[in-house]
Amino acid sequence: MAEATKTPTGVVEAYEKLAREVLERPESIPSAIHNLLLKLAETHPGAVYWIIRKFYQEYLRLYVSDTGYIGIADRYEPDLMYPGDIAIYMVPESPQEGDVVQITFTDKEEVSVYVIHGRVLRCNEDRSIQIEDTSTGEDYRVVEWNILGKLVKVIPFGSDEWQELFQASSVPKEWVAASVEGNITSLQKSDVSGKDEVISELRSRLAKLV
Repeated sequence: MAEATKTPTGVVEAYEKLAREVLERPESIPSAIHNLLLKLAETHPGAVYWIIRKFYQEYLRLYVSDTGYIGIADRYEPDLMYPGDIAIYMVPESPQEGDVVQITFTDKEEVSVYVIHGRVLRCNEDRSIQIEDTSTGEDYRVVEWNILGKLVKVIPFGSDEWQELFQASSVPKEWVAASVEGNITSLQKSDVSGKDEVISELRSRLAKLV
């Protein structure tokens, strides 16, 4: 996010007034802040996302890389994962060529948030990174700030390890089934290479979920 280089006259006082109004709300302070962010997110969810992440990293010094994170894939990524697979991520000190990373960014108005996977093509001298979208093949230049994590392992749907982790999660099978169904519909309208084989695998998974 762009940082202001100079604080306009009256801005500090204006935000002090807003802060007091929030703190003086009758509900608890966490609830008041939460409600304010929900209201702002109605029009600018991307901006709310970025500022919360910035607060965690710059003020609290908390980083995703302290623990890593896992997720359940909700889309087909060629040669990487199918919807329903469990993906494990860590944040590397410095991405290397060939790494598959999860990227997040917003549109120019900071309204929508997008998350993609990209393969690192090269690391530039200015610490920016050139990546290739694993779904579309398009090239992007991103900064380290955009990197959520490096993909380190994909646990296939239905495997023993998958069963253990999925049962420990709170993700409902209905959500996974809906993701699989959505991907089948999307792939049927696409020209993805080998889509018949992919759709066959997804239908097999769907049968086990419903």
